[in-house]
Amino acid sequence: MKNFPLRLNAIGCATATLCIGFIGQAHAGGFALNEQNASGAGVAYAGKAAIGEDASAAWFNPASMSRLKERQVVLGGHYIDLNGEVNNEGSTAAPGRPLGSSTGEFGDEGYIPNFHLVIPFNDRINFGLSVATPFGLKTDFQPNWYGRFQGVTSDIKSVNINPSASYKVNEQWSVGAGVSAQKLDAKLSSQINYAPFGGTEGLTTIAGDGWGYGFNLGVMGQVTPATRVGVAYRSSIEQDLEGNVTFENVAPAVAGLFANSELTSKIRLPASLAISSVTELTPKWQLLTDATWTEWSTIQKLDFQRQNAPAGAAPLTVQDYEWKNSWRFAVGGIYKYSDTINLKAGLAYDITPVPDERRKVRLPDEDRITFAVGSQYKFDKATTFDVAFQYVMPNKAKIDSTEGNPAAGQQTRVLGTAEGDAFIISGQVSYKF
Repeated sequence: MKNFPLRLNAIGCATATLCIGFIGQAHAGGFALNEQNASGAGVAYAGKAAIGEDASAAWFNPASMSRLKERQVVLGGHYIDLNGEVNNEGSTAAPGRPLGSSTGEFGDEGYIPNFHLVIPFNDRINFGLSVATPFGLKTDFQPNWYGRFQGVTSDIKSVNINPSASYKVNEQWSVGAGVSAQKLDAKLSSQINYAPFGGTEGLTTIAGDGWGYGFNLGVMGQVTPATRVGVAYRSSIEQDLEGNVTFENVAPAVAGLFANSELTSKIRLPASLAISSVTELTPKWQLLTDATWTEWSTIQKLDFQRQNAPAGAAPLTVQDYEWKNSWRFAVGGIYKYSDTINLKAGLAYDITPVPDERRKVRLPDEDRITFAVGSQYKFDKATTFDVAFQYVMPNKAKIDSTEGNPAAGQQTRVLGTAEGDAFIISGQVSYKF
């Protein structure tokens, strides 16, 4: 249960929101997305920077591609079902408007595809390519719910194209590096109160997109005969967003104030550092661990600028978020049931980057636990299938969010508790050729 906004408010009354988060509100802290393969989903992504199990190694740690000796392609997908609700505990309506429906359900469904390819060049060098979805969001509140002036619909999509290479230094150590081109698309809406200006309610929508560029680095080492470790760093990416803000059902008295216009903004998405291990406990058992740090302190303030706005249009205010850096911890196990079947299980704990006093309607984010199980079936020497199921259980999240300009009759308060859960079903096929 999570929402992740980057919000924009027009001075004097408008509320529109640019959110970044994750499709289906699954389970990574902040709005990061771990669902980049199904083979890792079964262990809650423990050991992700060290296991080098298939071609998805190109994404999680390019150094771990050195474990792959044959050309391989991975095709995967994830279905996410979010069930969430913000329970009203004393919210107040916008001046001149009814509170609205007491139902604050925001659940939705989402789908995430993945593609990975690894091609060995020689005994020491491998090349890889990943096409992944690191950020996304899809949530829908009812248009008449009591928090509609702070958010209704959010639909975010991203794609990251990440070529990479690995180099095997010796029998124990490998290094890797890659570059990323990342596209971000956003379309978000919320209701707006025109009652103080002779109207009723309307809808304001933001649509925008942009490209950003970054890099990733990795190292992997066999530190003991039984234990392998991996460290993977993914850089921050600055997104230059361009789009527009539109207003519907505008009261004639404030048509100039709420005029449609283009807008721009710069958003720096966070860097991350993953430290993983894989230990062969016995010929049949593997123990996997992971600790991932994410630099969420990059999300402090957001400043949106109108472009080519007509004279008299309201400027856009700066939003304060003051997020903090956070950690995710995971542990998992793989049991070799037979020569063709592996059984997997894992547990993860995410720490939210959102301070309690900054929690918003579009981001009822709290610490959460993820339970995971999975299975791998080797169909033949070339083909392997993975399936996994994850259950995400967040803590209840207290919300006390007041937004809008009180002088213009726009201020609303949402006071309540967000709760819910999410189910994630993952599958992939790996093929050597």
